[in-house]
Amino acid sequence: MQANDELSPLPRVLVVDDSRIVRATIKKHLSGAYDIIEEADGEAGWQRLQADESVCLLISDLTMPELDGLGLLARIRSRSEARYRLLPIIIVSGEEDEETRQRCVNAGASDFVTKSTDRAEMLARVAANIELARTHKELDAVREEQARTATHVADGVGTNHLLKLQMEQSLSYARRHRSEVTVLLIEIDAFDQVQAKLGERVANQMLQLLGKQLAGKLRNEDTLAQVAGPQFAVVSASTTLSESRILGERLRQAIATARINFRGEQIQVTASIAVANTLHDDAADTDALMAAASARLAARTEHNAVIVPQPSASHIATPSIAEALALLHKGDAAEVSGLKQHLPALLANLAPLLELANQELGLGWNTDQLPQ
Repeated sequence: MQANDELSPLPRVLVVDDSRIVRATIKKHLSGAYDIIEEADGEAGWQRLQADESVCLLISDLTMPELDGLGLLARIRSRSEARYRLLPIIIVSGEEDEETRQRCVNAGASDFVTKSTDRAEMLARVAANIELARTHKELDAVREEQARTATHVADGVGTNHLLKLQMEQSLSYARRHRSEVTVLLIEIDAFDQVQAKLGERVANQMLQLLGKQLAGKLRNEDTLAQVAGPQFAVVSASTTLSESRILGERLRQAIATARINFRGEQIQVTASIAVANTLHDDAADTDALMAAASARLAARTEHNAVIVPQPSASHIATPSIAEALALLHKGDAAEVSGLKQHLPALLANLAPLLELANQELGLGWNTDQLPQ
């Protein structure tokens, strides 16, 4: 462990001050414990900080040419990247009044030292701020991992992580069993207008309510997730195109009939639903399936509708024996008629069972004419 510590590089500190004497004093205080790099003005300091991602702390003066300390602070904290947001910044304070120091705090300063700060205090301040920044980075990493691997945002409504897992499992099963996977992408129509009327907080509460409405209309084997903002997605394994159209219509009606009261007024919203299917969209993976649904949703010409791909005769899958029996039990004339083209394949799948029944029960059937 000691050898590793000796070989690891020293933490790098950037000192930005137009006074050579101040830079030399800080370097003398911190030498041996830190790798010190210097710049003489704020603009040069900003350029160096952008170019060198190893800088773990910045010490900056306030009064400098080109770009002063407050300007440098504002430029750093305006960036969204974690390394700028979490970078500890110590301001070298002179005779500034309390108002100026407060402006520095408001702009994102982490700490202050004076030009007369001794070596022990300087080392302690720098070490404490670097350790605090490291702790914040670790907490950020934990929060990001928790968000990435979380499975539910509410009862019955999953996250993108769960959606991806379920899609991959469903696709794997479909490849093994030559079945289909359907994704329904649901978007609340004109959500920006709804949000403008209700406010962000109430609009988000409305989405939670609508998520529960959708979850209540699904089978146990279906998975519902909130994709982003007003978009939800449903993964439905072993679902044919005709069945997904029925499911989409049921979900559309669930949104359209939802009762949402806001300050005594009933708010009515609708949803557009785009269906993508592995068979009819030639989509072999999760990205292709979601891309097909997204493109279909983006190209819609009306709201409050279910948009499905056009079935291709070459891509009409043979239903399983169980699915065929279920369709017969429904008694829907169109569905039963659609089974006719699959009769040879269904009989071929059923042939082993018919031959067994013929032998065991002595039925005397001529099974030679069954499709093979």
